[in-house]
Parts: sequence; C-alpha cells; structure tokens
Amino acid sequence: MPDLKTGLVQPFLGALQACTSVLLTLLYGVITRQANLINDDTINQMSAICVKIFLPALILVKLGSELSLEIASHYIPVFVWSILYTIVSIGFGHVFSRCLHLPTWVTPAVTFNNTSSLPLLLLQTLQSTGSLKLITMPDQSESDCMNRAQSYFLVCAVVSKTMAYALGPRMLGHKDASRDNQENHHDDEESGSSSSNVSNEQEEELDEQTSLLPNPIQKARQRFSSKSHRLLHTFIPGRVRHRIDSIDSPPFLDTAILCTATGVLIGLIPKLHQAFFSPYEDGGIFNAWLISSIENLGTLFTSLQVFLVGCKLGVSFQRMKRSSSSSSSNDQDEEEGSGRVPIKAVLVVYTIRLILWPIVSILTTYLIIRYTSILPHDPILWFTLMVLPTGPPALINSGLAELSDQVTKADKMAIAKMLAIMYALSPSICFTITGALKATEAVRTR
Repeated sequence: MPDLKTGLVQPFLGALQACTSVLLTLLYGVITRQANLINDDTINQMSAICVKIFLPALILVKLGSELSLEIASHYIPVFVWSILYTIVSIGFGHVFSRCLHLPTWVTPAVTFNNTSSLPLLLLQTLQSTGSLKLITMPDQSESDCMNRAQSYFLVCAVVSKTMAYALGPRMLGHKDASRDNQENHHDDEESGSSSSNVSNEQEEELDEQTSLLPNPIQKARQRFSSKSHRLLHTFIPGRVRHRIDSIDSPPFLDTAILCTATGVLIGLIPKLHQAFFSPYEDGGIFNAWLISSIENLGTLFTSLQVFLVGCKLGVSFQRMKRSSSSSSSNDQDEEEGSGRVPIKAVLVVYTIRLILWPIVSILTTYLIIRYTSILPHDPILWFTLMVLPTGPPALINSGLAELSDQVTKADKMAIAKMLAIMYALSPSICFTITGALKATEAVRTR
C-alpha cells in the first residue's frame, strides 16, 4: 500500500477540504441573502467596514509581527511578482479580448483576482488539515507558517487593490474614452457660452450683490477658473474622479497604505517591534492591550469577508431572476436584461485564472529556485509566489462596473453572472494548491 504521507493523496485531500470549506462559507452567505436575513444596504455597509477597518487592522498586525530586518528582503519578490503578474494579465486580457471579440470586462476579470479573503481563509483551513507541514521549516510551527504566508498575501492584496482602483475604470471604458472626451469638450464649450450669456443678463439685474471688482477682473477670474477646471478634467478622467469620490470616502487606499507603512516601520525597528509584539515580560508594553485589540478587529476580516462575498453573489442571483423575468415579458428592455455571458468569455477567464497562471507560476518559481539563487531560502515564500496569481476574479470588478457610467446594465449583470460561475468553479484551485505544495516540498528537500 503506498505511503500517503509521501504521495499526492494527502495534500490533495487537504487542499480539497480547504476549498470545500471556503465554498461552504460562500454558500452560507448566499443562503442568508436568499432567505432575506440581510438586505443590500447592510451587505454594502459591512463590506465597507471589512475593507476600510478590518483589513487594514489585519495588515498592520500581520505585517508588523512577521517583518524584521532579517527577512525584509523576502517581501521584495512578493511586491515585484504582484506587479509583474498583474501587468502580464492585462496583456493576456487584451490579446484574448481582441482576438476573440470579447466584452471589455473580460480584461479586468482576467487581471484582478481575489488576493485577500479567499487565500487567507484557505491558509487557515490548510493549517487545520495539516497540509502546511510540507512547507514548514524545522524551527517553525504550522501557525507560524500560516502567519508568514498571510503577511505575504496581504502585501499582494494592497498592490492588487491599488492597481485595480487605478487601472480598472480605464479597462471597463476604454472603447468610449475618445467619444466621451469629445462630448465633454462639446459640453464645456456649451457651458462656457451659456455662462457668458447668463453673466451678461445678470449684469443688468444685480445691484446690492454686485461684486465691487471691475468687470475686466471678474471676467478674467471666470476665464481662469474655467480653464483650470477644464485642465483638471483633461488630466483626471471623470470616471476616475467619480470613482474616488464614491469608494474612497474615507479612502481605503489611504488607510491600507498607512497601515502597511506603519507595520513596516514597526517591524524594521527592533525597539518598536519589541514594544509592540513581544510578550509583556520581554518589554512588549503595547502588546497585551493595543495590539491585541487591533488583532481582534483584523481576525474578523477573513471569514466575514468571504461570507459577505456569498451574500453579494446571492444579490446577483436575485437580480438575475428579476432581470430574466422582466426581459421575457418585455423584449424592449433587452439592454437592461439578464446580460448574457458568452461561453468564450467564461472559458478565457477560467483558463487564464485557474489553469494558465497556476502552470506558469509554479513552473517559473520552481525553475528559478532550482537553477538560481535569486530567491531567499524560504519555502513559505516559494509556495506564496506559486499561488499568488491564481484564483477567481475579485469582486472589485463588479464594484467598479457598478460605479462606471460607461458599463451598461446588461454588462453589469453579465459581470455578476461571470463572478458567480467562477466562484462556483473555484474548488478546482485545489489542484493548484496541491501542485504548489508538492513543488515546494520537492525543492526544499533537495
């Protein structure tokens, strides 16, 4: 009888259990929404709390506790790889979209994967199944291994979300950008002419409220204000400004980057690291009360965010039912209908996110470790680099589409359907996890 500890069965079963656990957590959220135990406003408010409070708290605690001068260089490959695979994914998306004539939302769906809640919960489940023993160093525990891996994933999450907020709206609306610029320019000209007419009419009516400045100065001030406003509109797209005002109030990026910088500062300064993360008897004067309270907030993120993802998928299912019934009764509402998802689009997103990237990332990382000394000797880092580019698309794709005026209602519904399909197929990531675990074990034991 083959030894399960040295074969593929045990890590595969552990990865399968981890994926099943995540899928069940998503399912609980779907059932909760289908049973009307939570409404849309509550889901959005709780999601905002998770992203703006719980996630930054988790970043601060995990990064600050794991980072030190000895392993600071280990985070550089994570940062570089996070940017690199995102850029390559953009190229994949553009190539497939143009060759196969796919919708514009395919490119961001291929580019931005779930790098926060899903992998963090997977790591917790992998620890409970004992699968992390394959990549744990002799002087580490499985809990230490999980915490280190989570800190790596959180760095990638900050990079991925930052790039999603910066590039996502342009990907969703690049086809109509030139037309919008022409319309905006035309609107500016009309508004300028109308404002001049109004000002001429008001010059005859105003009395006590008339400005004391001479008319030439007033006109010069109006021209300067109009030109500066137009210049601002030229360099900052309206969709981006609208998105920033809608999402980042208070801004997630500012909070996440601030907590990341604080965690790096605390981790790299030995005295601060001791004061914040060492036991009280060893000088950790802030550990028992301050860090403990922040950690309590951070631990709420992982399971709650995955649960809320399920709730949002439940909302999408309900919208699909309503839209399908309305579109069947009214053919003229096809623009606002159910939003058909092309099979080619689903196949492209699934192939790139859950087949192509796992093969590329595992093979590339393995060859780099095997034949070079670029990467530090850290099996947890190796495993993380192999898994980072994989996984279903992030729900931020749906959020950016909802805030974009250039995305039709049919496309928004198509994005929601695509996300539901991809998360239903997400258990296939267990093959990626198994391959990454065994590849890391093979390199570590050589």
